[in-house]
Amino acid sequence: MAMVYTLPELAVEYKTSKDKIYILEELGEIKSIMFSSQKVVSIFEAERFLKENGGRNFDQIIKEAKKRKKLEKMNQNVISMREAQA
Repeated sequence: MAMVYTLPELAVEYKTSKDKIYILEELGEIKSIMFSSQKVVSIFEAERFLKENGGRNFDQIIKEAKKRKKLEKMNQNVISMREAQA
């Protein structure tokens, strides 16, 4: 049993596309570790993601994560504008 998965290996394990795994990783939903020039996900992180998101579909998780990220960016922009006015 592997202790880590590369992102493409995790896609195979989850039976989904590499693109979806890369999006989930980019959004911070799946946390990776950089080893040399390759990102890997521990088996514990892979299991955590599945346990915390059981019963949901990847498309919905990605949609919600993108929405959260967009709102965070908007909030940061508002904060920056207020700081610039002060």
